[in-house]
Amino acid sequence: MKYIIKDRNLVLLFITSFLFFINESLLLPTLPLYLSDLDYPHMNLGIVLGAFALGVFAFRPFAGKLTDQKSRKLSLLVGVLVFTITPVFYLFSTSFYYLVFIRFVHGTGLAFFTTSYPTMVSDIAPEEHRGEIMGHMSIASSLAFAFGPLLGFGIYASHGIDMLFYACIAMGFVSLVICLFINESFTRTVKAKSISFLKILFGRIMFVSSAIILIQALIIGGILAFLPVMLKNELELNVGLYFTVNSISVVVFRYFISHLSDRFGRGPVFFYSFLLILASVVLIANINSMPMMIVAAMVNGLGSAGCAPSLMAYMADTFDQDVRGSAFSIFYGAFDIGILSAGLILGIVADFTGLRNMFLVSAVFGAVGIVFFTLLIQPGIRRSIGWTLKGEPIHITE
Repeated sequence: MKYIIKDRNLVLLFITSFLFFINESLLLPTLPLYLSDLDYPHMNLGIVLGAFALGVFAFRPFAGKLTDQKSRKLSLLVGVLVFTITPVFYLFSTSFYYLVFIRFVHGTGLAFFTTSYPTMVSDIAPEEHRGEIMGHMSIASSLAFAFGPLLGFGIYASHGIDMLFYACIAMGFVSLVICLFINESFTRTVKAKSISFLKILFGRIMFVSSAIILIQALIIGGILAFLPVMLKNELELNVGLYFTVNSISVVVFRYFISHLSDRFGRGPVFFYSFLLILASVVLIANINSMPMMIVAAMVNGLGSAGCAPSLMAYMADTFDQDVRGSAFSIFYGAFDIGILSAGLILGIVADFTGLRNMFLVSAVFGAVGIVFFTLLIQPGIRRSIGWTLKGEPIHITE
């Protein structure tokens, strides 16, 4: 955290990110309850909630283009502004098609924010400390998701849905004000030659990295969608405890291990962190008690703590500032696809195999994915294996 505290822009970005994701997480456990109280059928409820993810995915390319060609700060402001204004419109109607549209618009804000935010952080962070800084900066969202859902449920239970929307508006307004004081992190001095979105997408590093992050998102989506059902129906365990322990583990472990990808290389930290995530999924498939559930949550938290920051830092190492926004938009777009498709793909698997075996199948997907990542992330199989398992450390200078 010492590098963040020393930089005014990073401090403001950290606070903005925390407030932004608190804003989002307030609605995570409450909007489904609200729609259920309105007697929405399960299919309509799923469509309304899914419209948010669709809005995120649809606007990723536009967010990348704005971030690269216009302004990082402008893209950040667009995201925060959408999250500030959109909750107002939830107050006006509960019509199905109206809510689908509002959720879609709401999702566009996340597309712009999560494209511009890591791009700005990577602009500021020097390469030799980039993994540590990006890991520590991501603690803001982890903290928000650790406590935001609990806060949202408390407000909804005590004061109702309208007060919850007002809380979202207030969070958005504060983050918008803070955002105004953040300086632009990258200004073009010479107009660079345009690189097409498709050329970035189908480059080796982006294609392979996006494929593995899509598989990771598929695993995460499966846990989010089906772990609550399994724990409630089979064991009557409180899934809220799993997600609380998991979120706290991510925060704590990320604080202590984010520097490892700078010291030992992006490849090994990502590889061994991903293996821990796969191990946690196997543990989840075999949960039979509260202690085992907590262990699975902690192992998953340790893997998640190292996985995303190391790969994000590698994206920033690889792509020039001129196209970094587009690169992050593709990277996170792959994550969106994984989350969006997890319920459908793994739901079909679960219908045939049962929930526990479905988790094992998702672990097999992950194992196949990490093998291909290890073999293909660099040109030449031998070089690729060496980079992934042994790494190329960043030379740290004090």
